Amino acid sequence: MIYRILFLFLLLFLAGCGEVKIIEPYPTQQSRTILTNGQIYTVDSNNPWANTMVFEKGEILFVGDAKDAQSYRTNSSKEIDLRGKFVMPGLVDSHTHPGLVAMLSEDSEDGSAIELPTSSKAELLAFLEDYASEHWYQPFILLGSWDVLSFLPQGPSKEELDEIFPYRPVILLDNSGHSFWANSAALWLLDVDKSTPDLSSISYFVRDKQGEPTGWIKEFALFPYLGNLILPSEDIIEHKLVTFLNKLTELGVTTLWDAGNFDWDDEVYSILSDLDKAGKLPLHYEGSYHIWDPKQLPEAIKQFKALKRKYSGERLHFNTIKIHYDGVAEIQTAAMLEPFVGTEHNKGGILFSVQELSEFMMQLNKENIHLHLHTVGDRATQEALNAVELANASIKGNLNIKVTLSHLETVAEKDIKRFQQLGVFANFTPHWFGGDHFGQAGAFNIGEERAARSQEVHKFSAHDALITLSSDVTSESESDRANPFIGLQMSITRKEYNSTGKYQISPIQGLSLPEALAAYTINGAKQLGIGKEIGSLSVGKKANFIIFENNLMSQPIEELYKTTPQAVYMEGVEYSGG
Repeated sequence: MIYRILFLFLLLFLAGCGEVKIIEPYPTQQSRTILTNGQIYTVDSNNPWANTMVFEKGEILFVGDAKDAQSYRTNSSKEIDLRGKFVMPGLVDSHTHPGLVAMLSEDSEDGSAIELPTSSKAELLAFLEDYASEHWYQPFILLGSWDVLSFLPQGPSKEELDEIFPYRPVILLDNSGHSFWANSAALWLLDVDKSTPDLSSISYFVRDKQGEPTGWIKEFALFPYLGNLILPSEDIIEHKLVTFLNKLTELGVTTLWDAGNFDWDDEVYSILSDLDKAGKLPLHYEGSYHIWDPKQLPEAIKQFKALKRKYSGERLHFNTIKIHYDGVAEIQTAAMLEPFVGTEHNKGGILFSVQELSEFMMQLNKENIHLHLHTVGDRATQEALNAVELANASIKGNLNIKVTLSHLETVAEKDIKRFQQLGVFANFTPHWFGGDHFGQAGAFNIGEERAARSQEVHKFSAHDALITLSSDVTSESESDRANPFIGLQMSITRKEYNSTGKYQISPIQGLSLPEALAAYTINGAKQLGIGKEIGSLSVGKKANFIIFENNLMSQPIEELYKTTPQAVYMEGVEYSGG
């Protein structure tokens, strides 16, 4: 074991450093400002359109018609003529992973993220052979992402990597973000062998007939053994975090919810807290405590409170616990009501029983802590809804906290209407809707009939569910897809934003543009429990808004992904870039 420890120190010593991008502190908006002659879409059902808005000290004082705003004018007020420009609330990305984007990446020599070929297994192996030769000096290799579909049904093996990398440890993340492929040297380094226990029913080491790990590691089984091995330096994490947050803010995202950082909360939130204290955090950032191991449950509330106490600030807040309740269809870990194709009994797994989950919900209700669950499979969704019902029955009322189920790739018809009945939020990831970029491995595993019912967002809308939309990006290579205008477009068209949509996993109806805008604004704010503060342009709320040259409502839907805000305002202050 001592040799493994020495090798770890060597790898960490050889890790590179990056240059940190500094953000200038944001000024506080004080003077009264009046926006006039605009097309202001408020997303407030009581007052959906206005031409004038007044704000002061970061708070909205008036939204309505110019003739009713005369009393708000003073000698010192500032007036901005919008000349017909379009204004809407700042966007809310209600499920994404800035920390993972900053941590889980491998850069090429020019600083860009390295992308593995996904067209075929043969092309990937050829790429890795070239990479091994060109990077002979690299002691440890972390790359992503390889295509799961190319290796189904049996999955990858360590022997295939051993032929290319016989001595150097290699860990490759797949394109679902939910499994690793490791060679023998990596397994040896991390002391993983036949006797290593699995983590849960969804997080485990795929094994051969003798019980030896094959090199395919599903979900989070490897995390207890990784430590900080795969993490870049603190400077690099900060640089990538700042870059990603700046990009989101430039695109009009003024609030986001961090859907979890596994074991690396301190590495992420310490940086965000320092930015916040220095007045350099460009948006409202909702953090979370992330449960992915069943052993975390007894201490989860205590750990959440510790994070909140240690890192909360002016723009960095903690109000939600997230549970990775099941896995994903791509690697057959999602909890399904019927077995995966090609198997007799494999229906995936869930982290906790309905009883355990219900009891935890009641504990959270007492503490006023919201709950967000990763639920991909129809069984996971059904069990989570059952837990809400059981909790409501136990407290003889309704939970006061916000409960959100995310992803919802496959949901039983009878369960869709339960979302509105139980007041549960339905969170979708619309840049998955097209099927070109994501979903093909999952479709292979669940079959055509279930794949054709994937992410039926329009049915949730028909049953008046509270729908929220988000990006859920987890790596630098896919960070461009965090663009909310890609999400808006694909939530409506259900086709890949920059292609003809040659492969559509589910050619069904999407949302209307007003529904999509509500899902990215007011509904997202309500999901986070801050709907009284943000999400619509209403009196008393924060002056978080976006200005566009042209009316977003009259643009061709297929061109939405090209949209760029002319200006973004956070608490009444125009964002000026990092």
